[in-house]
Amino acid sequence: MNLEKIISNFLSHEQLEEKNIGIAVSGGIDSTVLLHLMAKCGNPDHIFVLHVHHGTRSVCDMEWNIVEKMCKTLYAHFIGKKLTSVPQKNVESAWRTERKKFFEKCKKNHKLERIFTAHHATDLVETMIWRLTKGCGISGLSPFDISTKPLWNVPRSEIEKYAQENNLKWCEDESNLNTNIERNLIRHEVLPKLRKITPNLEQVFVRESEIFHDAAQFIEKHLPPLKPIEKKKFLELSPTIQTEFLRRISKKTPSASEIEDCLRWIHGNPKGGSQKMLGETKIVFKDKVFSWK
Repeated sequence: MNLEKIISNFLSHEQLEEKNIGIAVSGGIDSTVLLHLMAKCGNPDHIFVLHVHHGTRSVCDMEWNIVEKMCKTLYAHFIGKKLTSVPQKNVESAWRTERKKFFEKCKKNHKLERIFTAHHATDLVETMIWRLTKGCGISGLSPFDISTKPLWNVPRSEIEKYAQENNLKWCEDESNLNTNIERNLIRHEVLPKLRKITPNLEQVFVRESEIFHDAAQFIEKHLPPLKPIEKKKFLELSPTIQTEFLRRISKKTPSASEIEDCLRWIHGNPKGGSQKMLGETKIVFKDKVFSWK
């Protein structure tokens, strides 16, 4: 697989050759490969590397130094941010919020057309499997936002091969080996077993995700506005649209059993004023209309 050609074709197709592009680079193998590919296939003067120092692991300083050195070698712009405090609760969520704020600021200040991440096809497989275990519906099985992920259909094995062939240096995040984290458990224990059944796992999941994406778009066209709806009109919807409608109005993604329970309530001729909880959303039936809050 020619990764340089994949990146060149992506930049050409998206008309990004002379646009400022941000790249989220952690210092790991995936983002390191993406940075090197972009420097080869694009204009380094238009490449802005965004790196966040979380300050919680012994290798954070090493990652910062490696990424900064790569930028100097490749003549790309380095923009780093060091977080000054560690949240007491919901650490991953808080970090995502901080990264998002940082990226948005960089995008505005440096007129970045897009910010790329190094998500690849093996990440896609892990994400789809993880989402399936939580209950996600058809839309949850669609691909990533591939407009910001030029390697989205490339297996990680190809990324590792490129890194080795080009003698690249990167940092290994030891937390990726912790199988107490669900995504890591899927990566290290589930995927190897699935490959015994389907060796070309990434190719299959990429193709299926595109099919799910087409199905999700079809549902989107037939989904009624997400506002209070009469029971009669709701029951006229197809079962698939009913399910997706309930999923969309819920503040928190509901499980399949929660949706089934809610549908039984709706189809079971509820009394006026009765209520049903769905994923932290209260649905109320009054005057033949379902509303929620």
